[in-house]
Amino acid sequence: MAFSRYIPLEKIRIYATDLDKQVIAKAKVGLYSEKSIANVPEDLKKKYFTKVGLSYQISEKVKKQVQFVQHNLIKDIYREGWHLIVCRNVLIYFTEEAKNEVFIKFYKSLTRKGVLFIGNTEQIINYREIGYQRRNPFFYEKPL
Repeated sequence: MAFSRYIPLEKIRIYATDLDKQVIAKAKVGLYSEKSIANVPEDLKKKYFTKVGLSYQISEKVKKQVQFVQHNLIKDIYREGWHLIVCRNVLIYFTEEAKNEVFIKFYKSLTRKGVLFIGNTEQIINYREIGYQRRNPFFYEKPL
């Protein structure tokens, strides 16, 4: 939603994945607690959410830009051509070898100048060997 301030919403495509089908089903509903959207700026909240009881429903305009897919980070094939990959607080449960494999797959999936955004509990120790440039502690870029 925040990107819609810079890019028309209709041009934004989000490929949302999880291993758990139940998590995907819940995400497709698009219903959020007040606490979970507390940091969403008011203008975006008004534009993209509708209050439903004690919850907030994301608009159909946003939902139609999102494709929800079950995906196994270790076993499944990765799509290519991503400008941004967000993988936060998932890889902390992986072995170092598995993490490295995933970071390489992410790198290959990114466009040039594409960015990987990881969680504050994660880091890419060998980011230079993979080819990333570190932009700050949680952002890694695939150079030109």
